[in-house]
Amino acid sequence: MGLPFFPSDFPDCKAYSCFMEAKASAFNQKEELRPPSIRHLRVPILPPWGIVRIAFDKVISAMETPDLSTREDLIHANSLPNRCPGSSKISNFDSGSNLFDGTVARTGCMLTTFLNETKTGQLFLFPYAADGNTRISKFINGELKLDPRHRSFDIYDHKLCFLRVHLHPFKEGCFEEGAVICAPYPSDISLWTSSSEKSEEGLQMSQSAIRLYFKEHSSGKWGMQIPDDSIASKSHRWPIGFVTTASVQGSKSLVAEGFCEAVLLSHLREQQWKEMPMKQRREIYVLVRNLRSTAYRLALASIVLEYQENDIGFF
Repeated sequence: MGLPFFPSDFPDCKAYSCFMEAKASAFNQKEELRPPSIRHLRVPILPPWGIVRIAFDKVISAMETPDLSTREDLIHANSLPNRCPGSSKISNFDSGSNLFDGTVARTGCMLTTFLNETKTGQLFLFPYAADGNTRISKFINGELKLDPRHRSFDIYDHKLCFLRVHLHPFKEGCFEEGAVICAPYPSDISLWTSSSEKSEEGLQMSQSAIRLYFKEHSSGKWGMQIPDDSIASKSHRWPIGFVTTASVQGSKSLVAEGFCEAVLLSHLREQQWKEMPMKQRREIYVLVRNLRSTAYRLALASIVLEYQENDIGFF
């Protein structure tokens, strides 16, 4: 797993939408030939990226922000000292011709532009980790900390920005194309990492819950159903992205590739760093669930940013 595959790992281009729509059509035609009794559970072949907005709106309104001094340090860590040439804005594709209504920040320069445009330079994303002048290590080592007394309730309106991630299964798991990537609760992570709370089953949804997780509308588009009963709510986790390239079964490294929303990833990192010892502050824990499976699997998400010529100058 290294270079992205085209068009699977380019959800922001029209070729991806055309490819996935053709794939969904072929699959549905094949399913129609099966007797109803043995048909697979109907799930979206083309990931419904728009449902991530539901999780975004829920999280952003309650997101904690650092105090002023820490905020300035984060802005410094997320900034590019030299202006990015020729990148004043992140391009947005026309959602009318493309089912992916968002943007993808593929380079550190694009991520910095996004942070500047949306006034969110304080996020825990660090697009220029190679810059020796940044203060990322101080956050990792606990020298700079967040002040929970300072909160911000600014809700800004922008297209969702996704980041490419490599997904490493925590101990076990094989992730399929289209699998949903979800935000875990701190208690979820301990089911796999804590020796006192380890569970053989991990986190599971009921069969009825997975049938209701997605809903197909009459238009053919898919949405997400939010459970209204307490039992289903206990296993419901909010989606932050999708797997675009599956794990290769039989490989020594079962790494999958996907895209997650940038602000939600930052929120998870901030939330998890508060709970973790300094030595464990590296990647971001996420949950991944194959669409026809009841089981969530814990994974470590590594943000992947491509390097440009101006990035290499930092080494």
